[in-house]
Amino acid sequence: MEKITVRDARREDAADIAGLLVMAWPVEDFLRMQPGLTLDGLVGFIRTFVEAEDTLYSYRYTVVAVLKSDDGDERIVGAMNGYDGAEYETLKRPVMEAIAASFESGDDFGRVKETDAGEFYLDSAAVDPEMRSKGIGSMLFDAMTERAVRQGFDTVGLIVDEDKPRAEALYLRLGYKTVGCKDFMGHRMLHMQKKI
Repeated sequence: MEKITVRDARREDAADIAGLLVMAWPVEDFLRMQPGLTLDGLVGFIRTFVEAEDTLYSYRYTVVAVLKSDDGDERIVGAMNGYDGAEYETLKRPVMEAIAASFESGDDFGRVKETDAGEFYLDSAAVDPEMRSKGIGSMLFDAMTERAVRQGFDTVGLIVDEDKPRAEALYLRLGYKTVGCKDFMGHRMLHMQKKI
């Protein structure tokens, strides 16, 4: 019988994490920013940040959902990353420097401040499309919320595209409330928070 568990990510998980996290982003906007960039190229670009110690997407700030089969094989089927909002600008800097060096246009990505001090920020989350509707997203949220509590936070926050009502409905079900709006890469994003 297959079993799904959630654990802290490891550096060797970077390729799987990058492939999942990209699913949570407006990929077409990134591809438009850099003519000739492919999805595989974008995943490879993000992988470098997952492997790094101190970036927005570092494995250190990530939890993964792992599907373990009866024969012991493991497959990462979900990932979520989050961190102290007060560290946002510091963690974002190496990402912005790499975007500036590699992309023809990355200004929209750099302009928006997604989070602030006082909030444990859930940056990106994704579940393998073949594994959706199995409670994995909720497991990731629970694990990351536990991490926030251990770090002394009483507020968890995230942003979600207004054009993704199913994601917004999930967050509302999990107890998040809309506290504001932000424009991000041409998308109107709802800023949602939950008291923990």
